[in-house]
Amino acid sequence: MMGYLDKWKDRSVMVVDDSATHRLLAVSLLTEMGFREVHEAENGVDAMSKLSVLDRVDLVVTDLNMPYMDGVKLLESIASKLKGKVRFVAVMSGVPRDVLDTVQGVVDASELNLLAVFPKPLKQDELIRVLDGYNPEWSGASDAMSKLDMSEQDVADALKQRQLVPYYQPKVSIKDGSLFGMEALVRWNHPQYGVLPPAAFVHHLEEGELAIRFFYQFLRDVCVDVKQFLALHPGLHASINLPVPLLNDANLVDEMTSIVRSSGQPSDSVALEVTETSLMSNLAASLGTLARLRLNGFGLAMDDYGTGYSSMKQLSRSPFTELKIDREFVHDAGSSPKKLAILISAVAMCQKLQLLSVAEGVETEEDWQQLAALGCDVAQGYYHSRPLPFDQFVQWMRDNGHI
Repeated sequence: MMGYLDKWKDRSVMVVDDSATHRLLAVSLLTEMGFREVHEAENGVDAMSKLSVLDRVDLVVTDLNMPYMDGVKLLESIASKLKGKVRFVAVMSGVPRDVLDTVQGVVDASELNLLAVFPKPLKQDELIRVLDGYNPEWSGASDAMSKLDMSEQDVADALKQRQLVPYYQPKVSIKDGSLFGMEALVRWNHPQYGVLPPAAFVHHLEEGELAIRFFYQFLRDVCVDVKQFLALHPGLHASINLPVPLLNDANLVDEMTSIVRSSGQPSDSVALEVTETSLMSNLAASLGTLARLRLNGFGLAMDDYGTGYSSMKQLSRSPFTELKIDREFVHDAGSSPKKLAILISAVAMCQKLQLLSVAEGVETEEDWQQLAALGCDVAQGYYHSRPLPFDQFVQWMRDNGHI
């Protein structure tokens, strides 16, 4: 199946390498692939000076070991000084994998997207594989959206006008490929900007009165949809993100139970996802509410597991039913011994604690096979589908033989 290779044609790229031979090879491969402008630089200092006078470069491919300014420093400099000029970066290197994981960390902390780590010398089939799998339009659109300056009042008005709607991403059982359920994610159907991702507005919905109002409204909307999903495919579970500050609201459990039951659903058709980092810093205050939610039949998922500071003791005290392993340790784990070790231990711990293991960020067949080999329970990610509005989700179920 052809992917996104054509979308990279007519774009601009810069190759940074102190070896003239490797640079020449990379330049000729990228020219052959149809990049409109191919710039080159022999080290980080040279690259920064050339980038500063260019309007924009879509992709920078850099070596790591270079004199004057190495590749890591170059990526940090691009991220801090040339905001918006460069969107995608790739690294060519033969350095050890743990150094490359650190490079990934540098990029993750910025607005850059690291497409790949290429072995040297650059090979055409590897370049085609990576570019074909990544749409250069994805990132630009979401970054632009996240910079929209939406005020709390804008979001409150959107809630009132029913513009904040659920999109659904499938969660698929790894053992037999059946549909386990879906995560409900909020999107804003904006009359002017189209569909906005959460990055543009969700910070206004994380605490306070607006957060409570939104959460109850969103839960009602999801319950209406879940009733229809269950009619098509009994036994599905929908999960919803619950901001941790809401656990301190005295009415939360009664109100949620009332909303779900009045929609005619059993409570166990809904699971609540809470992020590990914020929960573990406030666990004592939240434990009572978590216990009451479980007593009322709700599932509880610890989200983004592995990004915070859980301990076995805290986990053993918490009434969770599932653990969502953060995408950081899932996608491409096979190529990083450290990530793979964390993934293996997370899945093994779920098995020992009898928790459902859910892997986020499953993007490729390799990711899927790796999780299957480890005995992980459920996968969620672009390998199956991006989040979809209700009608498209039903169509996806139909197309994939789930109804």
